[in-house]
Amino acid sequence: MILWYDRGKQWNGAYATFHADEYLYSAYVSSVVDGRPRRNDPFTGRPNSEKPNLSETAFSIQFLPPYVLVFVAKVFGGSVPVTFMALSFFSALAASLALYLLLGSLTGSPRLAATGTLFVLIGGTICGAQGVIAVLLKLDGVALGLPFLRRYQPAAAFSLLFVFCTLIWLALNAANIRRRLLCSAVAGLLLVILTFSYLYLWTAAIGWLVCFAVLWFVFRWTIDARHMVQVVLVAGGLFAGGLLPYVYLLSLRSGTLDELQTMISTHRLDVLRVPEVVGIFVLLVLAVAVFRGRLNKNDPRFIFAASTALLPVAVFNQQVLTGKSMQPFHFEAFIVNYVVLVAVVVGLWLVWQPIRDSALSWITIGCLALGLTDVAFLTAGFHHRDVMKDRMVPVARRLKEISLSETATTPLVFSPHIEFMQMLPTYAREGTLLGMGSVDFGGATHEERKEFLFTYLYYSGISVDGLREIINGSGDEIQTRYYVKYVLFGHERVRPVYSLEFQPITRNEIEEELKKYAAFVDSFSRETARKHRLTYSVTAIETNFDFSYIDRWYDRGPGEQVGDAMLYTLTLRE
Repeated sequence: MILWYDRGKQWNGAYATFHADEYLYSAYVSSVVDGRPRRNDPFTGRPNSEKPNLSETAFSIQFLPPYVLVFVAKVFGGSVPVTFMALSFFSALAASLALYLLLGSLTGSPRLAATGTLFVLIGGTICGAQGVIAVLLKLDGVALGLPFLRRYQPAAAFSLLFVFCTLIWLALNAANIRRRLLCSAVAGLLLVILTFSYLYLWTAAIGWLVCFAVLWFVFRWTIDARHMVQVVLVAGGLFAGGLLPYVYLLSLRSGTLDELQTMISTHRLDVLRVPEVVGIFVLLVLAVAVFRGRLNKNDPRFIFAASTALLPVAVFNQQVLTGKSMQPFHFEAFIVNYVVLVAVVVGLWLVWQPIRDSALSWITIGCLALGLTDVAFLTAGFHHRDVMKDRMVPVARRLKEISLSETATTPLVFSPHIEFMQMLPTYAREGTLLGMGSVDFGGATHEERKEFLFTYLYYSGISVDGLREIINGSGDEIQTRYYVKYVLFGHERVRPVYSLEFQPITRNEIEEELKKYAAFVDSFSRETARKHRLTYSVTAIETNFDFSYIDRWYDRGPGEQVGDAMLYTLTLRE
């Protein structure tokens, strides 16, 4: 709304960004809307038919959310950006309803359920060490605003995890076996849907169910353990059936997927994350309440609260048994931080009920103030780039018009504006020279992506010293700085959040990459230019871009002004 209000009549339909990765998600949805196959790379323009045997990726395996969005976009005739804007509203609504139903069924208090919903959804930002608190404390956060609304992961399927928890709870408290089996079956189907939606949602759901079942058997073995066995068998059986095709697709995954997700082998404990600290605190409070006789350890609500409090410890330390860890910060920022706050709400209600209405009112006011602060900070952080993208939408649409009559197999576009390189695949079919999402979509190896980057830097007129300044962070374009380092050294070497065994980039490694870039520039030839043949170049009209490096190898047309940008046709000199 702020972007729309600020741009007024000049607004071109761009959506405001919640997270830097959203351009990957919108690009993939757009490519499928345009008729490309499930396995394609919208950033290099390579579909599976052009690059045979394009491997499975996180996008093609977790295909349910994007295909639902494609269906919605086609049915209602809306563009992908409009669909993404609508997704924010409906995801927030669905998450609120799901949490309200869960907390209401646990506590029986509508007012507590309403306040608890706000507390979980807004407090999750702090509990995940994200947003304003991460910036103020200089933590290595990955998301601003309300992380659960990152589109379309995890926003599209986020609410389903809490619906799953509610169904399991209802199944265990069902009055008859028919209802128990029905709720368990629907819960199992939801697990299958989550499996093909988002890795960290379905693994969190399984982790919670295991914690819940174990605690249920410990405390209610002689009471109704048979009920839990029935629930686990039905839900688990359906999940196992859906897991088979998932495992098959995973076996066909791209070799770059494990690299991108920073899969490492380790048995190291990980016990200092904020959700774990919160969960352990809740467990201690519940244990003290049981010891003092204020709580009955056989109470199903106590077991539920304890299971959600135990989940962070389980998911962040599963590698102790499995020996594998893969970017656990996704749990911390996008799901476990919210689940553990459910334990806080239920545990607080169990120990200190009744809670006064005045206290709930103050909690509600505090949550709303915190939420507004986080959203305002998010807006301030992304607004400039959002405006830049919106100004470039007309030229992106113009490229899409041109692409309908193009004969070139994969026309490539160059722009010195990294924002345009990000947003172009959401609006047009042309590939981008930078190929920013190529490793995510399996369209390029690490070495190929480095070659894209070097070519892009060369045409941009970046010298060796200029690249050194970018890597060292002397410029003010943080997005470019991080992307360059990601490509050259890998995600796990840039930020500690990506790996449990972080190893900082050394000065010698930087100098080695600079030498490679210097050699690339010195050896640049017509063959190099032909390897990644450009078709178009786009620059903002107020940018005095130096085309000298492009003009060495290409004949540049007179240019066409489209909105606030200039579009040039490039023809490689033979």
